[in-house]
Amino acid sequence: MEKKKSSRDIVTKRITEMILTGQLKPDDQLPPERELASSMGISRNMCSDIIRELEKKGLLVVIPRQGVFVNDFRKNGNMHTLSALMKADFELQPKEIASIIEFKWGIESLACKRVIQNATDEEISRLGGYLDDILDADTPKKAALCAYQYYHELGVLSGNSIVPMLIAGFKKSTVGLWTRYAQNYGTHQLYKSLAEVYFYINKRDLDGAIKQISQVTTDAIEGDYSVYKVL
Repeated sequence: MEKKKSSRDIVTKRITEMILTGQLKPDDQLPPERELASSMGISRNMCSDIIRELEKKGLLVVIPRQGVFVNDFRKNGNMHTLSALMKADFELQPKEIASIIEFKWGIESLACKRVIQNATDEEISRLGGYLDDILDADTPKKAALCAYQYYHELGVLSGNSIVPMLIAGFKKSTVGLWTRYAQNYGTHQLYKSLAEVYFYINKRDLDGAIKQISQVTTDAIEGDYSVYKVL
């Protein structure tokens, strides 16, 4: 059973969402603490604690005798800000979506290189089995979860201990983007976008794999299969 969220968690998430989605802009000033607490239905002490927490996350900045302002997280963010992006279960701004897709391109390129160079034929063959699960999925969300399992296994086979952790960290946003992709273009197209890269991995053709990853990335950001489109 999912644990019921506390008022603090709800308000913290609400302000975080408003900042990361651009509803609150850098340098916007929040209302005075007493007014903010009243509007959110929480105590002033809790409001103060939330402000300190969001300041630590790089989302707010407190200027003595002036007030609380929205921080420019793209410029001044930290690992806590990155964690907030990783855990986001709401619609991010296009710039952050593109950044996540480009990040995926870099990680996938590194993983493919190491798998092609170091993985056994048996391991590569087993990796392909994860792709077949995508076609068996009966909903876009299930297909996206199967795609994630393939992507994570690719990271594991890379032999780089940090890569699977980074992939797991972005699981929520990655699955969300793949779910939208499958909703827009179909489960088979999601499978195809990954299978075309796997084709080159199986041939141990690094140049072909990198070229295909770049094409899929471009298509997802601004091409025929853009994740921004609402069909």
